[in-house]
Amino acid sequence: MILRLVLFLVAALAVCAHAQSLSDAYNQGAALGRSGNAAARGQISGSSAQSTVPNFTTTPPEASYFGSPGLGTPASAKAGACAGAVGSSGSFSEQGCNAIDFSQTNPARRPGFGIAASDPLLIRAKTVTADPQAIAGNIAGTYSACTVQTVTRPDIFETLICHQYRSTQNASCDKVLIVTPIRTPGCSPGQFLTRVTADPCPACIDYLAFDFSCGANSYLMHVYTIAKASGGLYLELGSQYVAGTLNTQIGQTPGPSQIDGYFCYQTYYSQSCSGANCSIGAWFYNPCQGTSYFGVNTFAMPTSVSFSDTWDNQCAALEARSQ
Repeated sequence: MILRLVLFLVAALAVCAHAQSLSDAYNQGAALGRSGNAAARGQISGSSAQSTVPNFTTTPPEASYFGSPGLGTPASAKAGACAGAVGSSGSFSEQGCNAIDFSQTNPARRPGFGIAASDPLLIRAKTVTADPQAIAGNIAGTYSACTVQTVTRPDIFETLICHQYRSTQNASCDKVLIVTPIRTPGCSPGQFLTRVTADPCPACIDYLAFDFSCGANSYLMHVYTIAKASGGLYLELGSQYVAGTLNTQIGQTPGPSQIDGYFCYQTYYSQSCSGANCSIGAWFYNPCQGTSYFGVNTFAMPTSVSFSDTWDNQCAALEARSQ
């Protein structure tokens, strides 16, 4: 009879347990947790901890670690102070150093180990994360209080105003005109180039002179004799425009000549240039007597000068700042 009664009670309890829904069980557990929280909070924040926890103090030395930029230095100092200083009495004052020594020596005693990708723990965890509903059931159906809500927040606009000021400064700068001369070898019409002389007769009263001047696109060759005593013109032999310009090679070319009953002479010239430096040779030939004379002179071709000017604007940076 007693056995039947016990079985009846067990069956009744089983029926009552299955009668409750999952939400009822959750609500009962939450109520129990909330009631325990109030009691536990009073034990922690009240004065009970001071009388229950050994060596309790409101000013622990570790409070100085709060806000510290790093814990490496105090941690190293504490580990050094505890090294070899732990006793075997097991007193409460030794617990801190016991924990520190354990943290320093435990890695060597309990080396780390790896978990392979094929480990059952990882495989089962992937199964759970892949389909939690297959393991834990439909949470939305169990907890009827869960609802889906869509909240729309209006756009937030913010207007920011800033002011930038530039102080007045006195600064000076220069604009420099740079003038560069450009020299171009060449001469203008009528400009004297060089004189070539020859003295065929040291005992004579005059000697030969060949003057070369610039023409528009040629040379003017002037042949005459100069009186040795006065240095003035003694005998005019004629002038003639002949081919010639800068940096050209000219072979023996005829110049002023005259053969008649009064004069009997022929003149020639040549030019050899290297850059702006040229040499002009001149011949005087008397075909009636079969005599000839030669002279040469080297000269630098005159240059014409033009100018190029540019502005060195040292105020550009200041002008850009003022805009």
